[in-house]
Amino acid sequence: MAAMVASGYDILTSLLPFVLLFGFWIFLMKNVRGRLPTQYQPLVDKLEEIRAELERLRKAVEAREPEADRSGFRS
Repeated sequence: MAAMVASGYDILTSLLPFVLLFGFWIFLMKNVRGRLPTQYQPLVDKLEEIRAELERLRKAVEAREPEADRSGFRS
């Protein structure tokens, strides 16, 4: 029984550095992700403009083409 307890303790102590490293990595990534919106806000704004323009173009094409001609693929 003592051998099983010792082997369990050995497993826990051998995994501890990896668990700590993984926790530290998560901590760092949360801090980095928290700073991204202010740093990349112009990029996000531009992507939102592009998305809005694509949506406007899609609606314009749908309004111009009859329902029967919309197959989803163009040749």
